[in-house]
Amino acid sequence: MFERTIKSKRLFRGRIIGLREDTVRLSNGVISKREIVEHPGAVCVIAITNKNELVLIRQFRRSANRVLLEIPAGLVHKGESWRAGALRELAEETGYKAKKIRELFWGYSSPGYSTEIIRFFLATGLKKTEQNTDEDEMIDVLLVPLKKSAELIKKGRVRDNKTIAGILAANLWKK
Repeated sequence: MFERTIKSKRLFRGRIIGLREDTVRLSNGVISKREIVEHPGAVCVIAITNKNELVLIRQFRRSANRVLLEIPAGLVHKGESWRAGALRELAEETGYKAKKIRELFWGYSSPGYSTEIIRFFLATGLKKTEQNTDEDEMIDVLLVPLKKSAELIKKGRVRDNKTIAGILAANLWKK
C-alpha cells in the first residue's frame, strides 16, 4: 500500500498552518487528490502535582466555539527543543515549573488530513510560580485528583482528544 505524489499545489500559508493539495497515484493505479493541512507539531504536558493531582487548563477555543478542559499544550519555538517547549508551555499556561519531565510518546493528531504530530510529556516535581500567558490567551488552571480524572472523560467534560489521551496515559503511567 502506497501513494506516489504526482504534483503538489500550495493553497494557503498562514502564521501557523499551511494547506496544500496533492495529486497522488494509489498503489492500485487510481489517481486521487488529498488536501493536507501542514502543521509544525506541538507538545502537551501531563503535569502531576506532589498531591497526585492532574493540572488542567480551561480556555475558550474558537474552532470548537466553546470552553474546553485541556492539558497544557502549544507550539515549539524555532530553535527550541521539544523538551524545552514542553517546560515553557507548562510554565506559561499554568504557572508550574517541573523538576522532572520526560517524553512518553508521540502521535499524529489527525493523519487523514494533517501533518501535526503531538509529543506527550510527563511532568512531575512541580513547583507553583506565576502564570505568564500570551496576551491573547485567557486560561484558568484547575487541579483534579488523578484518581478522578478518568471520570471527566466518562461524564463528557473533556472533549479534546489530546487531553483524553493525556488523562488515560497519566492513569497508565502512574500505576
